Amino acid sequence: MNAESTVFRASRPAVVVAPGGEGARAAAWLLAWPMRLAASPLGRRLLAAVALGVVLVATVGYLYDSPDPAAAAGGFRPAGLAVETPATPAADRQSAAAPARKGPPAGPSEVAAAWFAARQKVAVDKVRSLQQRRISATETQVLVMAEATGSRMPSQYVTVRKGPSGWKVP
Repeated sequence: MNAESTVFRASRPAVVVAPGGEGARAAAWLLAWPMRLAASPLGRRLLAAVALGVVLVATVGYLYDSPDPAAAAGGFRPAGLAVETPATPAADRQSAAAPARKGPPAGPSEVAAAWFAARQKVAVDKVRSLQQRRISATETQVLVMAEATGSRMPSQYVTVRKGPSGWKVP
């Protein structure tokens, strides 16, 4: 914008209001305020910052309002919970000669939960694995918590090591 521009500064009075009182004058001043602010370099920067802020707030609000796709939500599984697979008719028709196969080998969270349940003398379904911390390729620490009697909820880090036969608590 050059110095001779008259877009924001007119040569005649900015607002001509029909006869009225202080209210009409105040309304005219309030309506002309953004244009007077835009006449200065600092005012233009302030207006640009306000406009950018409004756009960013609207964008973030839209992103938080829109739900996640169902496929992404189905992939999330808290630690310690097994993946449920739908029963198939072929599994129901297994013969007595064919032994039932076990599911996938137990992971570190399931092993730590079973060990902690035996130590606290509670059922395995009363123990939850809260988080895992990988120490090395063959060693993991698992934070487990048990719902014991009353309001007791003991928790402990359990170190689990992977050996040739699977995960074990040393």
